[in-house]
Amino acid sequence: MSEKLKLGENHRRVVSVLLRGIEATCDEVEATLDETAGVMRRVSDDLSTEQSKALRRMSEAVRTEIRRISSEIELDPAMNSRRRRIRALVSSAIVNLEESDPKKLRGYGHLAEDAVKRLENEFAKLLKMLDEMAEAVERT
Repeated sequence: MSEKLKLGENHRRVVSVLLRGIEATCDEVEATLDETAGVMRRVSDDLSTEQSKALRRMSEAVRTEIRRISSEIELDPAMNSRRRRIRALVSSAIVNLEESDPKKLRGYGHLAEDAVKRLENEFAKLLKMLDEMAEAVERT
């Protein structure tokens, strides 16, 4: 059994952030492999089954290596709050929607007044729905 690698607190913090970033890359690769089309998103299925399987194996190998390194350096995993993450995502969407006032879209060219009114109504509906999502996250 090998001796643990001793790092100072600052070095441990930097290595932890780096390894979490690599793990997040694996998460994103796997999520992309599982991604399905949505209302405003199409997915080009341009990987073969063999490529997808190989990428999943490689991702798991990277995770195994991260676990080994983490154990060797005795790194502490970060604690993530689903509530805080969802709240941040929804809050960001709310801000983006609020900043996308249809009247500001005139900067991209003429926009008919009836189109402005309709977009204002549609954006207001979406904003209400996002506010409800934010409230749902805050309920205990």
